[in-house]
Amino acid sequence: MATSKDAQVRSRHLSILVLVFFILILTNLVRMQIFEYETFKRLSDKNRIRVIYLEGPRGRILDRNKIVMAGNRLSYNCSAIIHEAKPKLASSLAVLAPILGEDPAVLEERFFDKKKRGAFNTVILAEDLSPRQAMAVEEAIDLMPGFMIETRPQREYPQGPAAAHLVGFIGPLNAEESADSELYDYSRSDWTGRDGIEKHYESYLRGRAGGLQMEVNSRGRFVRTLGIKEPRDGKDLQLTIDTRLQAYVQSLLKTQKGAVAVIELGEGGLLSLNSSPSFDPNLFASKVGRKDVSKYLTDKRAPMVNRALRGQYPPGSIFKIVTALAALDAGTLRPTSKFNCGGSLTLGGNRFGCWKEAGHGIQTLSDAFAHSCNVYFYMTGLSCGGESIYRKAIEMGFTRTSGIDLPGERKGFVPSPEWKRRSRKMRWFNGDTANLSIGQGSLQVTPIQALMMAAYVASKGRPPTPHVIDRIGGVKVSDGRRIDSRANREHLDQVEQGLDAVINSDTGTGRLARMATFRVAGKTGTAQSGQDKTHAWFVGYAPLPNPKIALVVFLENGGRGGVAAATLARQVLEKLSELHYL
Repeated sequence: MATSKDAQVRSRHLSILVLVFFILILTNLVRMQIFEYETFKRLSDKNRIRVIYLEGPRGRILDRNKIVMAGNRLSYNCSAIIHEAKPKLASSLAVLAPILGEDPAVLEERFFDKKKRGAFNTVILAEDLSPRQAMAVEEAIDLMPGFMIETRPQREYPQGPAAAHLVGFIGPLNAEESADSELYDYSRSDWTGRDGIEKHYESYLRGRAGGLQMEVNSRGRFVRTLGIKEPRDGKDLQLTIDTRLQAYVQSLLKTQKGAVAVIELGEGGLLSLNSSPSFDPNLFASKVGRKDVSKYLTDKRAPMVNRALRGQYPPGSIFKIVTALAALDAGTLRPTSKFNCGGSLTLGGNRFGCWKEAGHGIQTLSDAFAHSCNVYFYMTGLSCGGESIYRKAIEMGFTRTSGIDLPGERKGFVPSPEWKRRSRKMRWFNGDTANLSIGQGSLQVTPIQALMMAAYVASKGRPPTPHVIDRIGGVKVSDGRRIDSRANREHLDQVEQGLDAVINSDTGTGRLARMATFRVAGKTGTAQSGQDKTHAWFVGYAPLPNPKIALVVFLENGGRGGVAAATLARQVLEKLSELHYL
């Protein structure tokens, strides 16, 4: 039997052991509660507090009548909070994959892709779910710790291809932009404007993100809101564009390659700006849709190119307006000056033909415009020289951009004697002047430049600055600024008489654009393209004598300007009249 002394020793040892354990527990409590309080508090908060990213909706893009051209709809995303979802990821994905109709391995790859992580250490596994899918995920949320359904504004373009080049589209930040995202107040999951108005006015359109801090229970269910930073919407933009005209013109173009633009001569606001063929900008607005955009990028017709601003083409006979004004300003041509067209002109042993092989006979300036007589304008250009034509082209804006508030506009190209000496080490010949006089040779212009040439004549040398934005956030920003020039009004009136004859004389090349209820002035053009079919042009303005609008029609490989382009121009003028712009 154990003695009482042995019992006392065991009791003492047990007391010491208990004391040691108590001291260890106390020390650990002191360490956790005092010295490592902040660390464990962070871990605790990490489990009970969630921060949800709230995206600020982009501003809407509206037409002049406040019809939506770019807006937002509610979209559902399936997201996961990384540290909460990771422990039971495999079982969660086994539940989620059938709902989304995707392979669990693909979802797992997205989960671990650091490049696709959004704000607050979350990752988006599926975007733009249908309402049925979003509801199914919500019903299974207890089986998927850390997973949730988030709502975000999804960009949409109700006008579709009709206004795609004008409005543009949005896209996710690329690798370089993501690296600098914090510098420019973006998160890595943000999208930005990629072309058109979406790009040019990005700083106004983009919303500013906010966040929601909330407490959740052990099952990830909402308990209470701890704090919120409200997101800020982007500013709405109101355009000068009329979507009724925009959609109608696009329907006329169909699949024909080309461009059409109409400008109001009062303040310079564009009523339509069309390029064809077009594309559906809605496909670019989501990751799901972007899988199908390769068809546009590989299409040989180049539907992504805004031909109105970036297409460069020989203008053909519409450039005769510049030639006539250059010679009138130089004093080498008068309205009554007459040249005989025998069907061709020989220069340096080379034959320069007129489109009418039999010739037009004796022509005045108005006659030559009406009949688009090449020989008359060869002689007119030779009378003043290539340098005078080049300087007049500069004055009328052909070597610079128009200043329209859209990205990517190109300048075109006007050859000159100095350019040929410098770049080709050759002197300028009379044949170069003859080609330039009728808008051929190395000359390249954009449709928007051709439009501004028509506006130059219509406004007597003081065309308005072209623009598409009228108001930003309800505040009017267009001010009707005009481009001043040293134009001779008398000379412009003389050219206008010729442009009137193009449309309204019985033998005018543009008579298919004639209107019964008002008078139109214009010029047709047929330009060599290097292919079987020529380019077709029409520039003009209406109504005379006090024009309100100017327009350009360009049809790439569209045939003759006096047929295809003039016919389409008449249809546009009819619609403008129907909409009470004329």
